[in-house]
Amino acid sequence: MLHILLLILKIIGIVLGALLGIILLGIVLVLFVPVRYRAEVMRTESGDSPPVVVRAKAGWLLHIVNIRVDYPADVWLRVRILFFTIFKMPKQEKEKAEKKKPDKKRSAKTKPEKTKSEKVKPEKAKPETAKPAEEPEKPAETVKTDDAAALEMTGPQQFSADETAEEGADGKKRRGIKFSLKGLWIKICKFFQNIWYTLKRICDKIKTIWKNIEYYTGILQSDTFKRSFALCKDELRQIFAYLKPRKLQADLVIGLDDPAATAKILSYYGILYPFVGNHVNIVPDFDRKRLEGSVLVKGKIKMFTFLKAAIRIYFNKDIKRLIKLFMKEDV
Repeated sequence: MLHILLLILKIIGIVLGALLGIILLGIVLVLFVPVRYRAEVMRTESGDSPPVVVRAKAGWLLHIVNIRVDYPADVWLRVRILFFTIFKMPKQEKEKAEKKKPDKKRSAKTKPEKTKSEKVKPEKAKPETAKPAEEPEKPAETVKTDDAAALEMTGPQQFSADETAEEGADGKKRRGIKFSLKGLWIKICKFFQNIWYTLKRICDKIKTIWKNIEYYTGILQSDTFKRSFALCKDELRQIFAYLKPRKLQADLVIGLDDPAATAKILSYYGILYPFVGNHVNIVPDFDRKRLEGSVLVKGKIKMFTFLKAAIRIYFNKDIKRLIKLFMKEDV
């Protein structure tokens, strides 16, 4: 029984070790096996061929994973793993035709059922109901008019009422003028108070902005920032040096409307010749305007280069301190 248990544990260990080895192998392949690319652009202005032709390829791990781009072509983007196509754009015409075919079952027309017309019977006229007899109108009561009521009032009573009404109206007017002046004064005070608060807020914002400028200027002038900037600059320089194409070949024929402009381009080419060397060849055409030729680019990209730069930048103490200073955290 014990040897069976040991055998099972041995098999489990072998399986786990194999899985771990496969995972480690996959990580090593992703990091250290480069992605190789090749791109070619051609331009012609004569014949039936299209003016611009683009062909680009990218492959990884002996072209097990490969991407191809062709322009102009029926299939101008394709992604393939081994012999299986994962993505293709645009799709083939056969696939489009199959999608456009309508289903025969759905296209079959269903015959509508015939319905019998029903006769509509005329409705019988309903007898009109007798209206109730209207009640006789009551005689309107006699109401005293305002003129009659005014005549009933005696002379002395009428004068006293008019005097009191005039005195009440004058008091109301005076009170209204006092209240209106007081409200106007309150509004004027609030207006100037709002202006004062607005100016105070603007001054506070200017002070905070000025303090932030002084704070970040001090960070940019510190030794921590200088060391961090030097590290990032070195890593980016190494990345761009590695991403530089291993092969660059361009053969161009250039002609402009003005021969003087064509000669100017040749002068620029002469200045850049020590840097481009024999990789770029330009032939001038002083007779007519045209741009023809081909450009070929080949190179490779390795993921380990980016991972190494990311690790060095992430674990650097100066950069961590600099991030905390920018975020205004406690250092």
